[in-house]
Amino acid sequence: MSKFAIFVTVKVKEDMVDDFLAFALPNATSAVRDEPNCHMFRVMQNKEDPSTIHFYEVYTEAASLDLHREFPHYKKYDEGTKDMIVEKSIVKVDVLH
Repeated sequence: MSKFAIFVTVKVKEDMVDDFLAFALPNATSAVRDEPNCHMFRVMQNKEDPSTIHFYEVYTEAASLDLHREFPHYKKYDEGTKDMIVEKSIVKVDVLH
């Protein structure tokens, strides 16, 4: 059975990148540590545009993403970064290999 994943691209206000990462990195660590259905959560910074951050998240199934959004670490990230984000896109995919 394939797993479910998302690619997230977040454009952050240029003067808030460090503040954004201070929320994003602990969220990623906590998701993998505390959520049995979160298998991978990578945070990546675009080399050409450091204010663009990418997430690659792998879950057991699509419903696991909904559960992720109920955890305290996600809620802290979501609330803490809402005024830092200029633009966000999410692409949902199935992991084949």
